[in-house]
Amino acid sequence: MHSPNEDLEGGRRRRNSPSCWTLFYAWVSFLIWTIVIFSLIFGIAFFAFVRSNLPDVKVHRLDVYKLDVIQPKNKNKDTQLAIDVELFVNVTNNNKKVTLVYDGMHVETKIEGFSLPKVHLEGFRQNPQTSQDLKIHPQELRSEVNDDDDATELKFSAKQHEMVLNLKMRGKIEFWFNGRMVSKLGLKVSCNSIEQSLIDQALAHNCHVKLNYFSR
Repeated sequence: MHSPNEDLEGGRRRRNSPSCWTLFYAWVSFLIWTIVIFSLIFGIAFFAFVRSNLPDVKVHRLDVYKLDVIQPKNKNKDTQLAIDVELFVNVTNNNKKVTLVYDGMHVETKIEGFSLPKVHLEGFRQNPQTSQDLKIHPQELRSEVNDDDDATELKFSAKQHEMVLNLKMRGKIEFWFNGRMVSKLGLKVSCNSIEQSLIDQALAHNCHVKLNYFSR
């Protein structure tokens, strides 16, 4: 026969089981949220660290070796434009303890809307509180121009030292601290609306430097 005491004990076990599971889920949720919060704090601190250690990049010199508008002898052919320029970009690592290593850079240059041949810069290492000049010399551009006025206007702008350039550099950067690599991320440098007139007056153009966290 069933004892009334046995029924009472079974009822207690059934009533206690849900509360045990509730306590278990509460602890699991607490641990998960604790991990998430600490991960966010670490992530914010880490990205603040790498962003604060980005280099300063400035365009400080522009040499125009050639800018010719070549009129065709045959009227059926388009006018040609020849451009040969060289830019000097200063990269400064202002950090006191962080070494920066650049894993090669791809450079795109535009002058008044005309795209020059792309340039690849070899990687280099930059110790703390050092500065380095990068020489960017695209191959001479020879391009057909459909509108003669564009070519003539560009040549006039060059004579008046009023050309406007755009420079973009992409690559990867490593952050080294105490002899160890802390991180390796994508790097983008944008130098927009570089005014030749200001560069000729020794007024360097500040570039915008940012990280690409999703670069492979």
